[in-house]
Amino acid sequence: MKKFCVNCQYDYLQGEIISTKDNSIIFMSDNLINYIYQINDGYVKMVRNLENGDEKIIGILGPGDYLALLAVLQRKQNYLATAITLTKTILKKIPKNQVLSIYESNNEFRNRCLECAVTRSNNFQNFLVQSANLDVKEKILNTLKTLYEKFGYIDNNSQILDLPFSKTVLANIIGIRRETLSRTLKVMLDQQIIVNEKNKYILNYKI
Repeated sequence: MKKFCVNCQYDYLQGEIISTKDNSIIFMSDNLINYIYQINDGYVKMVRNLENGDEKIIGILGPGDYLALLAVLQRKQNYLATAITLTKTILKKIPKNQVLSIYESNNEFRNRCLECAVTRSNNFQNFLVQSANLDVKEKILNTLKTLYEKFGYIDNNSQILDLPFSKTVLANIIGIRRETLSRTLKVMLDQQIIVNEKNKYILNYKI
């Protein structure tokens, strides 16, 4: 997975290592921020609840990513979204005062760190905005491409995306019904745009 900063100083902070099952809540939106979390293994979705009670996924995070880092750097007092594990997940729980101490260590690091955190936070949300007016097939392709760029790998010159979550979650990310996703994936398979087996995708287009 792409690492934004290969010398991130937060990687060296001490913290409690915790293990969670899938579908575990790490923290909820509006809870007071006392910690950030680094994902050592597993995947987490960041969600907000809509007025009608539906859940909207605003981000998918994996190994090496931080939960709530940007909120802490921006001096937010409360978490801005709810973090829920998609798989069994191992996290490092880091007190926010340690993070702020490192962040304030020098101006050059502070400026670079904030730019990195904003970029990491905005990438997925920018994709959601850009995909809003596309047709269903293009939305699916764009979503798979975005997830591939973060979590995918090359095998025998093929672009492989092996997702650790179900098509129901993927449909939620895209903003379509599970049935619509399955039906469109079948069409895309027939058109040889992708190959799909369960939650594994081979992308037959160029990035």
